[in-house]
Amino acid sequence: MKAIMKSTTVIILSAVTGGILLARSAAAKTDTKQALGQLKTNAENSQFNRKQYQDNLDIVNKNVTQADKAVKALEKMKRQLVYNTKNVDKNKKALAAMEHQIQLLKAKEQAKMAKEDKQIDEVQKYLAKLQANRQQRQANLDAYDKMVQQAQNEEKEWDTQVHQMSQLQAELSAKENQAQDEKTKWIAKRKDYEVQAAKWTAKAKTSLATYDKYKKLSDE
Repeated sequence: MKAIMKSTTVIILSAVTGGILLARSAAAKTDTKQALGQLKTNAENSQFNRKQYQDNLDIVNKNVTQADKAVKALEKMKRQLVYNTKNVDKNKKALAAMEHQIQLLKAKEQAKMAKEDKQIDEVQKYLAKLQANRQQRQANLDAYDKMVQQAQNEEKEWDTQVHQMSQLQAELSAKENQAQDEKTKWIAKRKDYEVQAAKWTAKAKTSLATYDKYKKLSDE
């Protein structure tokens, strides 16, 4: 985005106070034409420079808009990541509570099993029934053990996801910082191009006005 600058040369024409002499020599006419030609060149160069800076300003404005969109998209992703992380913590607490309840149930079943083992020794006639009860309660314990193992496995999976989310959050933060830096750079460039565009717009206007003024005087 390098602006191509064209130089302008200012020609000062001297006019006699009270009017312009109608009679001119051939040399005077030649000088006037050359001066008008130079003024026209100045005006064209100013217009060219104004267009160059205006085009650059338009490009910078588009880049600033794109950088702003990128920043907003990354901010949205970060908010979603924080929300997902909170859900992970909630699920982990639910699993921990369930595991606690299972441990209580296991303790209860184990206490009953111990009591019934004593009853087997004391009362032989209830042995068959108590043995059946024991087998069923053992099955309950096995089921509870499986549930505990499953809960522990899920807890490990959630821990893995939390770690991955932390890494992703760090990457998003780095990209957001990069996007913010790009935005700041383009905003700074936009200010410079705005100043140059305004400068050359004013110069173009002045050059055109000067050219028109002396062209009219020459035509007279």
